[in-house]
Amino acid sequence: MKSINYVLALGMWLGMAIIAIANGYIGQTYVAPRLGDYGNHVYKTLFFIPVIFLFSWLYANATRGDTWLTSALFISCFWIGLTILFEFVFGHYVFGNSWEVLIADYRIWQGRLWLLVLITEAIAPVTIAWLINGY
Repeated sequence: MKSINYVLALGMWLGMAIIAIANGYIGQTYVAPRLGDYGNHVYKTLFFIPVIFLFSWLYANATRGDTWLTSALFISCFWIGLTILFEFVFGHYVFGNSWEVLIADYRIWQGRLWLLVLITEAIAPVTIAWLINGY
């Protein structure tokens, strides 16, 4: 029986953070000049959703067993918390984005898709774990 692996959960999130930063660089450098800021926003969001599913699959494979649901629920909450913390702390204090700009990305009714990343972090680990464990 495997249980929650905190080091693995953090390592997976750090891996996703590195991919997200690289994705942001690629988007800003290559996509935004061609598709504009909104096109870049859509690209970065749609690129990153499959990344979350991939890392969810990797984590679910590593934590199979009787405690799969607890582990999947934990990693969903853990990843969402770290992502929001990173977005606001790193985005504001390192990248210098204003609080208004950071909050604006959560306005899905205005076409901002960032919330889809957090929704994916909420459902992907549980969905993938459920599929892997055959329930």
